[in-house]
Amino acid sequence: MPRVRTTSVPSVPPRPLVAAAWLDPRAPFLLPLLALLATRAWLASRIPFASEDAYITFRYAWNLAHGAGAVFNPGEHVYGFTSAPWMVWLALGVRLGLDPLLWARVTSVAADAVTVLALGSLLVRHASRASAWCFALAWALWPYCSALAVTGLEMSAFVAMIALAGWLIDRQHVLTGVALGTLALFRPEGVLAAGVLAIWASRRDRWLALGIAGAGLGLLALYYGSPVPQSVRAKAIVYGAPGPLHARAWWEWVLPMPPLREILATREGQDLVLFSLVAAPAAVVGGISLWRQRTSRLTAVAAAGIAVWLSYVVVGASYFYWYMATPVFAWLVLVAVGLPHTAGNRWGYGACVAALLATWLLFPTLYINRTLSEQGLFAGAGDYIAHNAGAGESVLLEPLGTIGWRARSQRLIDEVGLVTPSVSARRAAGAGWYTDVLSSARPDWLVVRAGLLNRGTAFAGAGAPFRSEAEMHAALAMYQVVAMGDSVAGDQNLVILRRAIVH
Repeated sequence: MPRVRTTSVPSVPPRPLVAAAWLDPRAPFLLPLLALLATRAWLASRIPFASEDAYITFRYAWNLAHGAGAVFNPGEHVYGFTSAPWMVWLALGVRLGLDPLLWARVTSVAADAVTVLALGSLLVRHASRASAWCFALAWALWPYCSALAVTGLEMSAFVAMIALAGWLIDRQHVLTGVALGTLALFRPEGVLAAGVLAIWASRRDRWLALGIAGAGLGLLALYYGSPVPQSVRAKAIVYGAPGPLHARAWWEWVLPMPPLREILATREGQDLVLFSLVAAPAAVVGGISLWRQRTSRLTAVAAAGIAVWLSYVVVGASYFYWYMATPVFAWLVLVAVGLPHTAGNRWGYGACVAALLATWLLFPTLYINRTLSEQGLFAGAGDYIAHNAGAGESVLLEPLGTIGWRARSQRLIDEVGLVTPSVSARRAAGAGWYTDVLSSARPDWLVVRAGLLNRGTAFAGAGAPFRSEAEMHAALAMYQVVAMGDSVAGDQNLVILRRAIVH
């Protein structure tokens, strides 16, 4: 990087982050870490299950740990998860005899602690101790971050990898290249985050990272036929990538506006917009400050997070709440740098902390109810299939995670094509895809939403399942209803059908 003149306060020299530093209650580490542990432990006690999508990776990890390979369906090499390092790490936990959800949660909480320590250290050095306190308390106290850590998904660890890589670059550590290479492999957007951070790294670290990332992507290509996850391909086909004009969910919460459902597209956006009157100007000031010291590694970390955030906006990526982790991380870095300049007094800080604490009166129920609702819909269906379908029998369904985890002896064909590429390829061709999948795959069982039987409509995504009502009846004629869930769920209720036995 060329030398850039800066008007910011000179950063303090890097010092080792030893226990004496982060055990000091006056430093921005100990109290936030205690709050972090308390919030995550409380929420974990209220949410006994992982998020639906986490169970997809759990099944891959289970099969790998038990000798079937890194596959969802034995013998089918499909890259149907999004984080190879996370899946291998979960497989290690399973191999050690640990419950994958517990292993994932402990790892995610540790990752959140790394985020607080690494990013807090960078903020102390390149911004201020007050900025470090702002970030650490926000990451510890906002219910979304706690919910993320108990999902079983890899996003807490992904954010921690960004913060840790920046911290290692700042210290010119020997493990910098390893961290950058691992980050590039961690998720598809990890390549972008690692590439941005590498601008601030040494040439040696860049080459080492490139070698690690290249070797990892090469192994994935050899095993799965492509280094690009099938989950990314399938979601792009089924849900689409409509561009920035349809990306409200990724940016609306940065602007002060009424927190109404009619205006804001997501519940996370409604939560964040409450802070926007204070956060928006602080983020502007923080962005200006980081630009002025753009050779600093703190700027590198913020730039990596912003690059991922912008990539979601540019392609108009479908909103899944766990994807919000990186945009929120980048946003909080900007806000933390700027807040001491815009609300830098005890009353301003006190109001922000009080607002964060108040979110625990209402917002955790969103994540508790969401997970319990998923399990209420899917767990019973998964147990029914596990107990009544024979080993190796095929099941065509849309909710893949929980059912796939509970029915690990059956072959699953999913409607989105996350683990069955032929389905997403057929959906791209338009109407009648469900009929054609039934004809080609001849599944033994169907698990469908009631809406498909009542109106012939798919739960989500491109392509009408049937070309006509007559085609729907003809396609389903060979199947009979054998079980159904609670009718209170309406069109979301799950119905199980079995192929009729012809004598």
